[in-house]
Amino acid sequence: MDGKMALWDYAIVGLYFAFALGVGGALARRAAQSIAQYFAAGRELPWWLAGTSMVATTFASDTPLAVTGFIRKQGIVGNWFWWNAAIANMLSTFLFAPLWRRSGALTDLEFIAMRYSGTPANILRGFRVLYTSLIANSIVMGWVIHAMVKIVRTTFGWEPITALAILISVAFAYTITAGLWGVVLTDFLQFALAMTGAIWLAFASLEVIGGGANLVSQLKDAGLAKRLLFLPSCEERHLWIAFLTYILVQWWAVGRPDGEGYIAQRMLATKDERNAVLSVLWFSFAHYVLRPWWWIVVALASLLLMPNMPKEVGDEGAYPAMMIKLLPTGALGIMVAAMLAAFMSTMDTHMNWAASYLVNDFYKPFIKSDADEKHYVLIGRLATAFILALGVGASLATQQISTAWMLLAGLNAGIGLVSMLRWLWWRINAWSEISAMATALIVNSIIYILGWCKLAPFDFFITDLGFPYRLIIIIVCVQVAWVAVTLLTKPEPMEKLVSFYRKVRPPGWWRTVSEAASLPPRPIEWYWVLGWVGGVMLIYGGLIALGGLLLSQLKWLLIGAVPTAIGCVAVARALRRCLSSHE
Repeated sequence: MDGKMALWDYAIVGLYFAFALGVGGALARRAAQSIAQYFAAGRELPWWLAGTSMVATTFASDTPLAVTGFIRKQGIVGNWFWWNAAIANMLSTFLFAPLWRRSGALTDLEFIAMRYSGTPANILRGFRVLYTSLIANSIVMGWVIHAMVKIVRTTFGWEPITALAILISVAFAYTITAGLWGVVLTDFLQFALAMTGAIWLAFASLEVIGGGANLVSQLKDAGLAKRLLFLPSCEERHLWIAFLTYILVQWWAVGRPDGEGYIAQRMLATKDERNAVLSVLWFSFAHYVLRPWWWIVVALASLLLMPNMPKEVGDEGAYPAMMIKLLPTGALGIMVAAMLAAFMSTMDTHMNWAASYLVNDFYKPFIKSDADEKHYVLIGRLATAFILALGVGASLATQQISTAWMLLAGLNAGIGLVSMLRWLWWRINAWSEISAMATALIVNSIIYILGWCKLAPFDFFITDLGFPYRLIIIIVCVQVAWVAVTLLTKPEPMEKLVSFYRKVRPPGWWRTVSEAASLPPRPIEWYWVLGWVGGVMLIYGGLIALGGLLLSQLKWLLIGAVPTAIGCVAVARALRRCLSSHE
């Protein structure tokens, strides 16, 4: 192929654009009714739509490119950087999803005003709004746009600025008019398109190679057997340290394992607690089991078909290059439409979600608290435009997607434990969270400054190989800081804790508060633990088994089948008990 799209391919892409814009127009009036409609879809989302929207959002245009980069540099084992989060997601499914929905918050940051009080709560809420929506969110949008530049350069043959202007304009148009309903409905089609395209390209890759067994055999013959390992080889010390850091530390320490951002937004927008639980369960299974192998197969095949990539696109550019090399007219159009859909599904979510923070958690409580609903919707639309401009600016500074992933992980390192304990332990206060976030930001910044000054060993810590070491340093500093601050500051006022406890009824260490509220303490239920452990077995077992099936590796299939079967039974039993308690 000559690397350019044909007329039929453009027609398929055009039909998708028409659908997205049509959704925006059809839902504009409904979204304008209130900020609950605009940012939470009126709290009417069923679990399958909310969960699919979560999956679509996490499948951005950057994701298959970053996975391809991991495979080509480190092999399958490199994916534990993001696979480790399945442990946190399954914990959120059974423990935190019902609590989020029961809180009745519009955004996850509104939770701060429910849990904490006074000036510290306002400082925390304001800081998190500005940090998350203006800094962290811009980094994410920046790497997503950067990935799309690589795809556009490879597939369209256009100047990236031209193509991106069209894509961003379409995503902005339906997001600003239709709000969250427009986001989730387009996400549903985007997920179907993205999966279709990814599966098509994976099978095209296997057909060229001669099947999964031949792919494995040829990789071994080429001296690339290490790329097929799920665990690092014994002599690769840095990869072992990375793997152990991801699986033992990162899942609970980095980010907010209780559910954050757009995941919490979808949970809060569901019909009830039952739908919240099912939405996160479906998201976790689809995200970790159903999706990754289609990208991994293409990445492994690219090592044989495209061993050397041009410097301007790098290893991550091998994925769109495989699209051009292997897909015929029509199929290429579907695949490009799928990648555009993946790009727009992430852009629309990050625009709407970050704008919800700026309006509900900053403008409304701190600037203008007595306006009508239409005024707040208008401010939300203006905030959406502002968020988009920041994301475009961040993309200009992004050089490599995986590096940007690790930069954001470092900024969020260490805060995970306190974000979980705020639900489980009454003694956590607003200063606990403030100290954790501030320490992570300060320590990460110091390491980067010393690294840029070429001061050993910090120059190594800011590289991809040094990332686990940087993560551990930040996490240790953060834990020391927030524990000390918590014990040295006063707890939240009892009346605030009692109000929160009565509304949410959290489990854990709340006896002092439960006695003051004249309610029995709620224990951590056995079925939460069963569902969590069983869910992790189901995810990782299913992941290995599906890989064995696609690559004709009987050993992988058998190894994965056992934990998958045990996990299915455990999850089914836990889910039955969990859902019955939320009837």
